Amino acid sequence: MHTIKSIARMLVVPLMAVVVAAQQPQLAQLEKQFQKQYASIQSKFADGPEPALSPAERHEMVGKWQDELAARFARAAATAGEIMKLQPPNLEMWREQRDTLLLYSQPISPPETRTVFGDTEVQKKARIFKQPLAVYPDEARQAKAKGEVRLRLVLAFNGTVQHIFAIKPAKHGLTEAAIAAARLIEFEPAVRDGRRASQYATFVYKFEDGKALPPSVPATSF
Repeated sequence: MHTIKSIARMLVVPLMAVVVAAQQPQLAQLEKQFQKQYASIQSKFADGPEPALSPAERHEMVGKWQDELAARFARAAATAGEIMKLQPPNLEMWREQRDTLLLYSQPISPPETRTVFGDTEVQKKARIFKQPLAVYPDEARQAKAKGEVRLRLVLAFNGTVQHIFAIKPAKHGLTEAAIAAARLIEFEPAVRDGRRASQYATFVYKFEDGKALPPSVPATSF
């Protein structure tokens, strides 16, 4: 004879299966939407600000470009949040994605209101003492691929690399290889107001002739 508890379990399991099955199409749709939004951010970076004839006009164009980038980051972050509500198996990955997108969606504001700073806003810049080469992936080797991956990230106050975003991606696994290498960067955090601080940084990972070249810091952040 079944007890009340055993009957309840028998009912709950099929119900959970129905809920999961109903969520799968919604999750797939949201993930597809997120991929498009993510690609639109990278496309906006690739396009850059509109050309300008004067310094004043250039300043205006850059401002508009930054505002549109922030809006695209915000839309993608919102979609990541909706995906998280469905409790996908890779929930922590989506949480990291959302938090990264939210950070880069914030408009330019006074340093006093932020927790991450540019290298000119700290008294002592982060000092990198180990920056491993990326691993040239087999997929890229088979395709004889070459390219450049540009990453924007945060050298956090606690000595970890956080909030990595591929400003300029590359195919055949090169982007993933660059991100994996960036996570292994070892550094002494920046200092602001006498305390450890988180600092924005941009790195370029180049791949050519079947190998990864030493990463470099570009002349401009974006």
